Amino acid sequence: MAAELYARVILDMVSNAVDRPFQYTVPSHLIGKIEVGSRVLVPFRSRQMVAYVVALDTEPLINNTRDIIDIQDPFPVLQPEFVELSYWLSRRFFSRWIESIHLCLPPAGEKAKARHVEKVLPLFPPEIMREESARIKSKAFRQALILEHLALAGEGLPWTVLKAKTGAGRQSLVPLIKRGWLKIEAVPIEGLSWDKPQVEGTISKKLSLTREQEAAWREIKEGFAGRQKQFLIFGVTGSGKTELYLRAAEEALKRGRTVLFLVPEIALTPQIIEQLKTRFPDSFALLHSSLSPRERYEQWLRVKRGEARVVLGTRSAVFAPLSNIGLIVMDEEHENTYKQSDSPRYHTRDVARWRAAYHDAVLLMGSATPSLETFLDTRGKKAKLLTLTRRVEGHRLPDVEVVDMRREFSAGNRGIFSRSLRKAMEETLHRREQIMLFLNRRGFAGFQLCRQCGLVLKCPSCDVSLTYHSSPEHLQCHYCGYRRAALQFCPQCKSRYLRTFGLGTQKVEREVQNIFPGVEVVRMDSDTTAVRGAYDRIWSSFKEKRASVLIGTQMIAKGFDFPGVTLVGIVAADITLHLPDFRAGERTFQLLSQAAGRSGRGAQRGRVIIQTFTPWHYSIKAAAEHSYKDFLQEELKRRKLLLYPPFSEIILINCSSLQEPKARLFAGKVKAALAESLSIFGEKETELLGPSPAPLFKIKDRFRYQLIFKGTGLQQYAGIIRDVVWRFSQETGEEIRVTVDFNPVMML
Repeated sequence: MAAELYARVILDMVSNAVDRPFQYTVPSHLIGKIEVGSRVLVPFRSRQMVAYVVALDTEPLINNTRDIIDIQDPFPVLQPEFVELSYWLSRRFFSRWIESIHLCLPPAGEKAKARHVEKVLPLFPPEIMREESARIKSKAFRQALILEHLALAGEGLPWTVLKAKTGAGRQSLVPLIKRGWLKIEAVPIEGLSWDKPQVEGTISKKLSLTREQEAAWREIKEGFAGRQKQFLIFGVTGSGKTELYLRAAEEALKRGRTVLFLVPEIALTPQIIEQLKTRFPDSFALLHSSLSPRERYEQWLRVKRGEARVVLGTRSAVFAPLSNIGLIVMDEEHENTYKQSDSPRYHTRDVARWRAAYHDAVLLMGSATPSLETFLDTRGKKAKLLTLTRRVEGHRLPDVEVVDMRREFSAGNRGIFSRSLRKAMEETLHRREQIMLFLNRRGFAGFQLCRQCGLVLKCPSCDVSLTYHSSPEHLQCHYCGYRRAALQFCPQCKSRYLRTFGLGTQKVEREVQNIFPGVEVVRMDSDTTAVRGAYDRIWSSFKEKRASVLIGTQMIAKGFDFPGVTLVGIVAADITLHLPDFRAGERTFQLLSQAAGRSGRGAQRGRVIIQTFTPWHYSIKAAAEHSYKDFLQEELKRRKLLLYPPFSEIILINCSSLQEPKARLFAGKVKAALAESLSIFGEKETELLGPSPAPLFKIKDRFRYQLIFKGTGLQQYAGIIRDVVWRFSQETGEEIRVTVDFNPVMML
């Protein structure tokens, strides 16, 4: 009797009730086809469900296992690495296992069948296959025919062809697979449109390295063969981090390894994309959400097949199906976009570290303003610090002027621009040089207010004011997307004294056009780049100097390298500073430093003007002095005093409901249960804060209460938190939603 085979599967259902493996029997006709990572169809209760195989067993773990119904794809949709990774993700970031599996699946996976063909491959030379065919012909005629045709072909044949030639059914293959005579493999159909990407331009040349770059490169090169695998390249803007990335990529390819290149947003790094395309034209692939489903799948397939050995993409590209990874680059590692906002709420940095360790690969993280967590890792043995203090080609860092807008107001200046910034803009345009104006708020104005009764027009579904947009004229919520026409009369007191307050990129654009008529101005924010191709048009216009002024949000604060830009104006430096978030100072310093770094990257000395109402704040002063050291010293002092990361870990538990009392009561129950469990556990080094209303108390009609669990080594309490949340969620059903975020980057 043939040995039985069993599969443990994770059901494709997002529910705590089924968040565990279930065991099924692999029927004989599917043996040899089902592997770890296969997507299968299984009976579950009274229906059929899709599931993913996470382990194969030769012994049953339970009595009376049911049979798998069928396999869904001709190839495993998950490689074994991703089965392990998905489990680790679910434990670390408090998600269900199936949610983590979804991250690792191919894009547009439903097209996999159409793009693959089953191929039957012989496992012995033709002469031995013929001998076996003759031996079994009298007892198993169809099996003999299969062996004979494979021997005649001398290689594998598509199953459809073999079936037509022999008249054999699937049941004839099973004994041959079990006895090790042949196997079935999924082979991609050829002829995809992206197989041979067309790259314009010439192959980029290697640049000569500065002394600092040379020292850093020696350390990185040693890392490929040494024990130190993680590096933080801490380099000022324009110091040549990208050239080190490219050299490391070449080194990895020379060693027969693959390369994964991660960027925070695909639109922010056009120069890097150009360089990678031109330096590695035959093996480069892009993976990001702006591609069409077909394009994404075809690119993913090129990577899966091993044709693309250098992959660049955003956060989700960390799950690219690369094998034998030799290098992972994480550019601008401090960026918040590396953190996933939906469950599982993973941080790309953590996943990159996991994959680098799995493949014994070098991990390069680069930033001019690294996150505190990563920088402190360099003080231990986790990562090695490589410092670049000078810009390449001897270019100096820009001069920075901080303008106190309180004094401007006292002097009677009610305009957007300070006298200093306005004069600098006039001089820069007169010299035919370029200007970048940075404001981290899109729209025309922050809100619309009635000057008679004081009413601020708010979103009906969220606890935030509606942002006024002038073109076309409307009010919009940037959290739920609610839109309505701008009002002429106050809905409360019926007065006509409605006025817009605050700044947005639209208003800055209009002001520049009014002050400097005839000057070409372009604006880059999520409103102007929403249409496909719009970003490229704006970027090209400024790159080719058809436009003299570029206005934008954080989209323009990094990734741009325009030698013609000699003036950067930061219109309102305080926008991120006063958010109710312990990272507000860090975020402000990073944005200001990165925006300032766009100036003076050519032969001409750059200038930066920062407009602020809080010029004394340490993050603004440190950014003005290009001093990460000063910022670090002050910020670490404050974090340590309050026991915030990197001196602790945080678990943020958010409870929401359509009814405010229910959200509040539920959060209270969760806290009481957690406090009781922790006291039994005997934990003294943790702190459980709340429940309290979230800073954004209402979003999409749901009222939100927060619990903050703060301490060290919080991963050991994952089981306790999971059990408590699951227990109470069962009682309330869908009415209460609970999210758990490990080390959040936003506390709103």
